[in-house]
Amino acid sequence: MFSRFIIITGVLFILHPVSWAAETAPEFTQKDFAQLIVNHFSWNTGLPEKHSDRDYLLILGGRRAFTYEAENAYNEKTDLVTMRDNIMFGPFTGKGWLLGVSETTSSDFTILVPIQGEYTFKAVIKGNGFVWNIDNRDYRADSKSGNFREVEVGKIPVKAGIVKIQVTIPPEGAIDSFSFTAADHAPIQPLIGWRFKERLNAGRMAEIAVSMMSLYSRLPDTQDNPLKSLSVSDAAPVPATAAKTGITYLGKFISREWVRADYRGATIQIPLKAADVGLYGITANAMGARIKGSVNDSPFEVTAKSYLDKVTLGLFRLESGDNMITVDLPPMGGIDTLEFSKKSTTPDDFLRLAGIKGPAERLITAEEAGTVLKTIQASYQIRK
Repeated sequence: MFSRFIIITGVLFILHPVSWAAETAPEFTQKDFAQLIVNHFSWNTGLPEKHSDRDYLLILGGRRAFTYEAENAYNEKTDLVTMRDNIMFGPFTGKGWLLGVSETTSSDFTILVPIQGEYTFKAVIKGNGFVWNIDNRDYRADSKSGNFREVEVGKIPVKAGIVKIQVTIPPEGAIDSFSFTAADHAPIQPLIGWRFKERLNAGRMAEIAVSMMSLYSRLPDTQDNPLKSLSVSDAAPVPATAAKTGITYLGKFISREWVRADYRGATIQIPLKAADVGLYGITANAMGARIKGSVNDSPFEVTAKSYLDKVTLGLFRLESGDNMITVDLPPMGGIDTLEFSKKSTTPDDFLRLAGIKGPAERLITAEEAGTVLKTIQASYQIRK
C-alpha cells in the first residue's frame, strides 16, 4: 500500500510540472517587442531578406541618410560599364567608381531603402546628360564639371524596401556614389537604449511607448539637474572665423565674454559631459538671424533676435559621457551661454504618461504588448 502511494505521488509530481509549464506564457523580450513594432506598422518591408538585430535597430532608430556606392549597386553581368579605382576624376569614396563607354549606355542599380519617405536624392557624378529613372519617373542631372561633383537630382518619394534604379549614362560619364536623405524620425527606444536579451517589463514598455508617441515634452521637469548653465566661451574652442568679446551694447550676457562670428559666420562645437542619460530642454543666449546646429547629430534650427536674448533650441537626449553640441552662427551672429532644464524620467513618470499599469518591474506578455500598440495606433499618427 505504501509503495503504491509513492508511485502515485511520483506520477503526480511528474505530470504537474508539465501542465504548469504549458500554462506559463513564454518569455517576451525587448527584441520580441522591437520585432512586433516593426511588423505591426508594416515597416518590415525595409528589412533585408536575411536580417539581423542591427536591421531592426536601423529602422527603429529613425535616421534617414543612406549612401550607396555605385560599384556595389550595379549589375556586373549586364551593365556596359567598367569599375575603376584611380583618381582620374578626383577623389572618390568606396573601393572604386563606374565609368561609362564612348556612347550613351545604361546601368541598373538595386538598393535597399530601410525607411520610406520623401528624400533629397543626390549623386556624385562626372558628365552631363544623366537620367535617373526611379519608379517610372525620370530625373535629369548634370555635373557641369570634368571631375566628380555632387549634384542634387531631385526630391523623390521612396518606398521602403528594394528599389530599382535605371540610370542613363552619357558618353564617358562616371558615377561614384548616390544618396537619399530626409529629416530623421525620432528614435523609438527605451530611455537607456534597447537590450534585446532582456525581458520586457512595464517600465521599459512605457518608455518605448512615450518615445513612439513623441510625448517627451510632457514629462515633468526636475530640480535634480547638475547641468544648469554652460559658458560657451569657456567650454568651446573658438574657430578662426569668430572671437571672444565683451562688448555690452548687443544685449545682456552672463559669461565674462561671449563668442561672436565675423562676416563669414562660424561653426562652434561645444563638448559636454553628462553623468547619466537624460532628456534636456536647451536654451541659448544668442543672437543672429537663423541659427542652425545639432545636439548629438539631432538637428535644430531657430530664429534669434539681432541682439543677445534667450532662444529655445528644443528638447534633446544627452548620453552618459561625452556629447557634442554644434551651433552654426550666421555672419555677425553670437552666443553666450547654454542653459539646461532636465526632465524627470522616473519609471512612474513614464508609466503615468503612457497609461500603462505598474509596477515598472511587471513582466509583459506578447498579448499585452500587441494591445498597447493597437491603442497607440488608434490615437497617434506614428511616423506620418
